[in-house]
Amino acid sequence: MQKFFLPLKEWSEQGEKGKYKMSIFTRVLTFFFAIAQSLALILNSKVFYPNDDLFLIIQTLFFLIVGAFICIWLSDLITSKGIGNGVSLLLVLSISKEVFNLFKFLIKGDGNMGITERIIILFLFFLLLILTVILSSSYLKIPIQYTTKVNNDSKLERNIPIKVNVVGVLPIILANTLLNVIPIFSVFFSKESSFNKFAKIFVESRHDLGIGFFVYLLLIILFSFFSVFMIIQPNEISESLSKQDAFLESVKPGTETVYKITYELFRVTIVGTILLTLLAA
Repeated sequence: MQKFFLPLKEWSEQGEKGKYKMSIFTRVLTFFFAIAQSLALILNSKVFYPNDDLFLIIQTLFFLIVGAFICIWLSDLITSKGIGNGVSLLLVLSISKEVFNLFKFLIKGDGNMGITERIIILFLFFLLLILTVILSSSYLKIPIQYTTKVNNDSKLERNIPIKVNVVGVLPIILANTLLNVIPIFSVFFSKESSFNKFAKIFVESRHDLGIGFFVYLLLIILFSFFSVFMIIQPNEISESLSKQDAFLESVKPGTETVYKITYELFRVTIVGTILLTLLAA
């Protein structure tokens, strides 16, 4: 975002004043995202119909937006008290609820599931858990060397650590947000229109290996690479190394260093994207 919106970069360098401005900007963005998400939820639910009371729909929209800001307030409160990252903890609570439902389903079953199917689902769940741990804790280390004058300093970093999954679940969030726009626009077309029919097929196929599912995975891949190269700038890393009288092993400072970092970043992002796509699928 800082690359496309220069004030963000300026605010990030202004200390507490900049943090306050960033916080206001985040709240404004959240407000518009909350409106979009709430509209998508209301307009695509089967609870409301075109002849329903407009005030009731607006009231529901209001409470959904207020609920989003209550979640933000809670996450900020958790973070400020030093308990942990507020957003992450709220996400963990949401995921934990789904895990509880999964085990409840495995224990009770649906009457058609045998013991073999339950064991397979349980195995896949733990495999998913292992993949998540690997994805969040793995690093690629690019060795660094220093000039003779500073090489003996034991406090210096000896490598550049690059996480296999630099961007976390941001690509999944962006992909979901973008795909949620389609149902919103479909409301403005008649039910018999081609766009509405396409939107219906697209939304339904996200869960049964249809076109919506594959577009969802493709967006995750695209957003993964886009986000990584927005967060990590090889040019800035190269300049930072030059200022510290450091260089990569067997690589000349300058352009070659930028190419080397870009190559390694691209290589590790491929692995991270594959794992993230598997988790999302």
